[in-house]
Parts: sequence; structure tokens; C-alpha cells
Amino acid sequence: MQRVFSLLAVLLSLSLAAAASVSVTVTSPSNGSQVSSPFTLTANASSHYQITGWHIYIDGNNVYSAGATNSISANLNASVGNHQVVTRAWDSSGAYGTVTEEITVTSNGGGGGGGLPTPPSWATWFYHIEDRGGWVGCNSPSCSGGSGDGSYWMAQHQNPPSRDGSSGEFYNSGPWENSLWFQKLGANDSVSNFLWDFYIYVDDNSQNAAQALEFDAFQFVGGYNYMIGTECNIRGGAVWDTWDEATGHWVHTSIPCSGFSPNTWHHIQWYMTTDTSAHTYTYVTLVVDGDSHPVNVTQSAKNLHWNDNLGVQFQLDDMANGEGWHEWIDTVTLAIW
Repeated sequence: MQRVFSLLAVLLSLSLAAAASVSVTVTSPSNGSQVSSPFTLTANASSHYQITGWHIYIDGNNVYSAGATNSISANLNASVGNHQVVTRAWDSSGAYGTVTEEITVTSNGGGGGGGLPTPPSWATWFYHIEDRGGWVGCNSPSCSGGSGDGSYWMAQHQNPPSRDGSSGEFYNSGPWENSLWFQKLGANDSVSNFLWDFYIYVDDNSQNAAQALEFDAFQFVGGYNYMIGTECNIRGGAVWDTWDEATGHWVHTSIPCSGFSPNTWHHIQWYMTTDTSAHTYTYVTLVVDGDSHPVNVTQSAKNLHWNDNLGVQFQLDDMANGEGWHEWIDTVTLAIW
């Protein structure tokens, strides 16, 4: 009999716990979206008990409160840049539900934000690319263009630092050493739009050791290599460069990039397009930590007779001192359509 009562008590406890849960849904903005400031956050909550209160926190600061209502529409202000937004609702039992989102406030806002398009509903999305298996690394001169004299490695599922509990870590060292890692995602010959979104984090050593930080997307179609290469060229002009595959040269833009402050996350977004009939590709827009830059540079692809594929890659370039430094990547996302 005691066991029966114990079982009933457990079932009752589980039933009460389920009944006490609060479900919160944020209808706008969506996680990872870009907004202008002020922006409107709309949400609703449900529970077996009455909803009695709301709070919204931006970067840990309570910026909005409400009482007994099942839905809210809050007009919020935030500075340009990346922010964590936490929406929480309580019910009369004391239980609460929470939705945590990351948003970027841009200087322009609108549409996809900062001149970035909103992918159509039929776009293909690749999420958390940093956590995927199949990453390949190299440091030979024929692969990454450096001296080949140094060490390099990649470690996945790192925390800290991390934004979502699982970052990818790169290490590079050696005089004029370049180390490259790439991830192939499979042939997607019919797509021509690429919205690439990721976060990077560098250590203190990068301030003296990093020559350049390279971030590339690529598409191989019919043997042609559309290497949509970009780099923050710290020591060679302190500007962003784009890659001209046909001539094999970096081309300076007027967009400044003297490096990235260490020990904090930086948000980088690129929108690029390809034209496989003309064998060209275009760098359209770059957004760095919410600051949008129109690029509108078109380069030509080159026929290397490679098999069809598509993917992304990261490269770390070292200075003559050869000092080792680290770069972490997180929430790496690619939308194609």
C-alpha cells in the first residue's frame, strides 16, 4: 500500500509540475534577426494558471514590465550592435517561462536589416556549421599560401567562450604561417544568393600576431570556382579585402578593418550573389557588429575543373614573429536560395 501511495504522490507531483509550466512565445522579432531601434517585441503566454506578470531583459537589464495579461507589445530601445533579449512571464503558481533570443540592432534596419535581404520561405538553411563533422584543415603553401612552418589545429564543442554552449576553436602559429579550415556542404548548383552569418572571438595574442583574418564562401559549378573570399587585412592596409579568383589577387575596399577587440564576440554578416551564366560573383553587403557597408564589387570565377560543391572556410594568417593565437567561431549560419 505504501508503494501505491508513493507512486500516486510521484504522479501527482509530475502532474502539478506540468500544470505549473508557463509557455511563452515571442512572435516578433525572431531569434537572430536584425532590427532598427526602437523596435517592437510582441509575445504571448499560456498556463493552467493566470498569467500575473512579465519582464523583458536586454543584456541583463530589466527594460519592460507588465502585469496580468496573456500578451504584450513592448516598444524597446537598444544601441547599435548585438544584444541578448530575454522575455519572461509568470503565473499565479509562481512558475515562469522564458524565451532567450539574440538580435542585432543595425543603423539602417528594415527588411533583412542593414541592407541584407530576408531569405524567402523556400531558402535552404545550414545552422551551427561550426559543430558539423567533416571539417578539413591545412597549412601547406599550396593550400593556404603561407610558409607552412608552424602548427595549427581545430577543436570543436568548446565552452567557454561560446554563445550557444558549443563553439569552434582555431589555433595558428609560425612565422608567416597561414592555416585554413573548410567545410563542404554539398552541391547546390541552382542557388545564386548567399547570406552568411557568424560570430568570431579572438584572444589577446591576436593583437600582435594576426596578419589577417579570412572568411570565405564558395560555390563550384560546372568546374568553375566561385571563391567569394573576404578578409580583414589588418597589416596590409587595415581594410576589408575581396578576392578576385580570376587573377588570384586580393582587392582592397574602402571599408576599414584594423582587427577585432579581444575577448568579446563580433558579429559578421555577408550577402553575396553568383551568376553562373556569366561566371561572375558579387559582394553585395557587409555588416560588422551592426554597422552596414555596401560593397557591390563583382569578380570573375575561374575554371579549375573541380567537382560541384558549396561551403564556407576560415583562415588565420600569422605575422613574422610566429606567435600563436586563437580564433573561435560560433552560430555559423548560411542561407542559400
